[in-house]
Amino acid sequence: MDEGKQLKYGQIRGGEQGYDGILAASQTILAASGKFVYRTAASTDTFTLAADAIGEIAGHMEVEAIATTLGSEKRKIVCDLTAVFRIPINSGTFVHYMVGKKCDISISGSVQGAQLGAATEGTLIIVGGDAVNNAWVDVMINPVKVGATGVA
Repeated sequence: MDEGKQLKYGQIRGGEQGYDGILAASQTILAASGKFVYRTAASTDTFTLAADAIGEIAGHMEVEAIATTLGSEKRKIVCDLTAVFRIPINSGTFVHYMVGKKCDISISGSVQGAQLGAATEGTLIIVGGDAVNNAWVDVMINPVKVGATGVA
């Protein structure tokens, strides 16, 4: 495993099933950040970077570092429940006993990362991490948090 901070984060293994989504306007996404998104509203076709207190995840957007005001950029959203993603740790300390447990997402300083000390929404499941430098954690999407909004 790579120890220490990473230059970019994203999918590291697993399936790649997904669909196209439109990045909502006024989004800033850094390379050294997670990229989990949720539908901006039930009747829209845009997706917003997930923050703390968001209880539904559409998936992980395959997007470069971007600061957009357009709201028209189409990117793939990986919703495959076998996919594993490496994201930064925003708070808390990774210890191996966390593997298999839920955690939350937060945004701090424009960086989306894991909140290892919180599981209020429980949007992610921890499957590994950096026990040396506490810089990153490997996570999967919690299956009960995908597709929670119906079409009607």
